[in-house]
Amino acid sequence: MNKYLILGLLQILFIFNLENVPDQEVIIAKATENTKPAVITSFTDDLVFDDELYSILLRVDKQKNDDYQMSIEVFLKNNAYFVSPNERGDFSGKFTLAFSEPEKIIAKGAILETPLSKVDYAHGSAMLVRENTSYKQTLAIVTKDDFEINGFLRFTIEPRCTLEKIPFVISYNNGKLTLKKKGS
Repeated sequence: MNKYLILGLLQILFIFNLENVPDQEVIIAKATENTKPAVITSFTDDLVFDDELYSILLRVDKQKNDDYQMSIEVFLKNNAYFVSPNERGDFSGKFTLAFSEPEKIIAKGAILETPLSKVDYAHGSAMLVRENTSYKQTLAIVTKDDFEINGFLRFTIEPRCTLEKIPFVISYNNGKLTLKKKGS
């Protein structure tokens, strides 16, 4: 008798809990309400560039071998977007990393993009970046001499349709690679 009573109570509790499960749309709406904007966390030797449509954080870290890894974090705002560096088409405003003196430092291998950009068929089937994205680029020092050269990120930010050029200085001093803002 006790066994049937317990099973009956469990069945009632189970049915009651099923009726009180909120719809998925309600859960998504509540999660969206509680979502806070991304906060950029940086170290003192990181470079941060801020604009009304994006924020960019640049960092360089020594790897196990003699290479370095440049990390580029792009935080998009106000529905902004740009063409991915992985786009195979010929776009003048494609996201690009460049150095003024490639005989001293070179980008080694492909730039890694996370998450991968997607083809946007509504805009001419280009690979567009529409969400916060991280880039990793391996850098190789070509010379053993100390140097200080200019570098920059270049891309066209949409929907403003302006060519952005983010300048920075990259220094190699006593075996250490560092970044600083141009003019500082």
